[in-house]
Parts: sequence; structure tokens; C-alpha cells
Amino acid sequence: MPKTLVILNPISGNGAANQTWPAIERALREGGLAFDLARTTAPRAAVALAEQAKGDGYEMLVAVGGDGTVNEVANGMLRAADGRAAGSLAIIPIGSGNDLTKTLATKYGWPQAVRCILEGKRRAMDVGKVAGDQPAPGYDAGPHYFLNALDTGFGAMVAQHVHEIPFLRGFPMYLAGVFKTLLNYSVPRVRIALDGNIVEQRSTMISVANGRCIGGGFRIAPTARIDDGLADVIIAQGLGRVGILSLLPKVMQGTHIGDARVTFVQAAHITIDSPDPLTVEADGEIPYIGAHHLEIQILPKHFTLVGP
Repeated sequence: MPKTLVILNPISGNGAANQTWPAIERALREGGLAFDLARTTAPRAAVALAEQAKGDGYEMLVAVGGDGTVNEVANGMLRAADGRAAGSLAIIPIGSGNDLTKTLATKYGWPQAVRCILEGKRRAMDVGKVAGDQPAPGYDAGPHYFLNALDTGFGAMVAQHVHEIPFLRGFPMYLAGVFKTLLNYSVPRVRIALDGNIVEQRSTMISVANGRCIGGGFRIAPTARIDDGLADVIIAQGLGRVGILSLLPKVMQGTHIGDARVTFVQAAHITIDSPDPLTVEADGEIPYIGAHHLEIQILPKHFTLVGP
């Protein structure tokens, strides 16, 4: 077995990670996995723990928590590798959304994740990289990395509001964020370059997806693959409240692709420019607020993912 560090976010899933950890630990150790354990104690702590792990000789990191925890661990690994291909990452999903693992398997809870770790199942995975001009408080200029999806526009504002609703989880939490965002959302003007092809319009939402689901189960990119070297880019035209509410049920079911109000393309390099301030969400985290320029790139097969 590779030298392994488990990074546990005890508050993930409103404390579910901490409550479930004894059972997870028992299953891993009974399966023969030797590992060290580090617990996060503050926001962004997993980034530093994962970055330090490379210098300490760890070959596999196990992120126990939600999408945000996984994002932090991935960012630490990639920063330690200076953006080059990082090591092996395993995910034990115990969070509010667990969107990335919905791409991996229909059912992928902690028992299935433990089984994959013990069986040594591995697959190559692409990574998204984003650099913007206005980092959010607590974030540096980047670049920042994402495994599942990046949003700007309506979806990112929803994610920002979700952080202000700690008493809900999963889909109800996301839905509350939707209605809060609808109260005062202003559609930005954007210029988007997709591998050199230009789109200029007002856009309600721009999603750059490596995985298939966001927001606790919205099927934003129903055919996305994590190993094809491309992002599925979904661009919704400028819509009012009624238009947004009529489109959201389609996004939930993954039937919005083909809707006349939605542009779908695949691209490896995306730039977004706007005279209006943009909030950016990546894997549930908010690395940029008030950005006017974003550079996004898909890095092919930069992770070895321990999973199905």
C-alpha cells in the first residue's frame, strides 16, 4: 500500500464526517490500510495540509468530507506539484452535495469509497485551472484548480448565498440559495472565447463542467467525462426571473441541453471577460468575487483518482 495521509474535515455535512469517522477508520484499518490522520481546524486548512504532504513523502491522499474539502486537498496537491500532474487522490464523500462522486457512480457513499481504496482501483482524471483578477477574501491570486465544475453568473451567486445558509444541506440548501439569488440578480454582459471561438451576449449562467452534477444533484452537464481533456461549457442567455425558474427544472433533469436558450460546446481553453463584476464558484468554493477577466484551462489527466 502507498504511504497514505487521510485529511478529515470534521464539520463536513454539518458534522456527519466526524460522527461517521470511527466506522470509516475501522473499515480502512481492518482492510489492511496503514495511514496517518490530519484533521482540518479552519477554512482552507486542507490546502496547506495537502501541500505539506508531498514534502513529507505521502503517495496517496484521502479526502474525507464534501466537495469543498476535496477541492482544497486537490489544490494543495497541485500547488505542491507546481501545476504538474499530481499524485493519487481518494475521496470519501461526506458533505452537503458530494457532486463529483455523482459522476463516478450512481451510488458512491463511504462504504463504496473504502472498497475502492482497499482494492486499489485507479483512473486518470482531468483537472480545471482558473486564474482571475479579483481574488475573494481569504484567497490569493491563484491559479486555483477545480475537479468538478466552475460557475460564474447565476450559479455562482447561488453558491455564495448557500454559504450563508448553514442550517440546510444538499438540494434544499441549494434551492434556498436559488430563491435568495432571484431577489436581486443582474444579468452580466460577457465576452467568452472557447478555443478561440467568440460568444458575446448577456448571460445568466456560464458553467465549465468536468463532472456532471452541481448544487447537490442538478445535472448541468449530463454527458460530461472526467478524462476526455475537454470541459462541457453551458451558457444560458440573459433571462429574467420567469425564464430562470422555467429553465431550472430542465437543469435538474439534464434536459436543458438543446433548449434554444442554452448554448452547449466543448472546449479546453476558455476566457471570460465582462465589464460587470463576476463571482466565481469552483467545486462549491468562491475563489473570485468582482472579477472582470477569467482564464480557464483543462489539464488532461492530471490526477490519479482512486475510485470506480
